Amino acid sequence: MEHLLNMLRGYATALELMPKARRYHVDRHGFATDAQRLRDDFQAIGHDMRAQLKRESINYRTR
Repeated sequence: MEHLLNMLRGYATALELMPKARRYHVDRHGFATDAQRLRDDFQAIGHDMRAQLKRESINYRTR
């Protein structure tokens, strides 16, 4: 019964003529913020990879 109610709610939502407006957060500096966050992510990944490669190379030298 729960599945039927869920389907009916979905149909009702899909058939709404005037859906409620969604509240989106609009940031004036969205692109610049995204670009900076991507740069930070790449730097963090690069740092982690260098640290791991350094550990791996030390492990192979001892064998």
